[in-house]
Amino acid sequence: MKASKEKNDPVTDRLDAIIRLILDREKREDKEITIGDQLAKLESTGLRPTDAAKILGLDLKQLASYRRSAGKKRE
Repeated sequence: MKASKEKNDPVTDRLDAIIRLILDREKREDKEITIGDQLAKLESTGLRPTDAAKILGLDLKQLASYRRSAGKKRE
């Protein structure tokens, strides 16, 4: 029988928290870094978009918006 809600691995949760702290520190040091930039960094390391969104505290609906804004900034 499948559980209705998938349980998270405690190690994964802690690693996500550590990554989030690092990204928060980076944001404080460099005010020009956007959430879109952070999303692009996480995805460039091989994280799936859903995992990157979870780390950043985003809804999946917000992903496309942040990707577009990060893409426009690079152009």
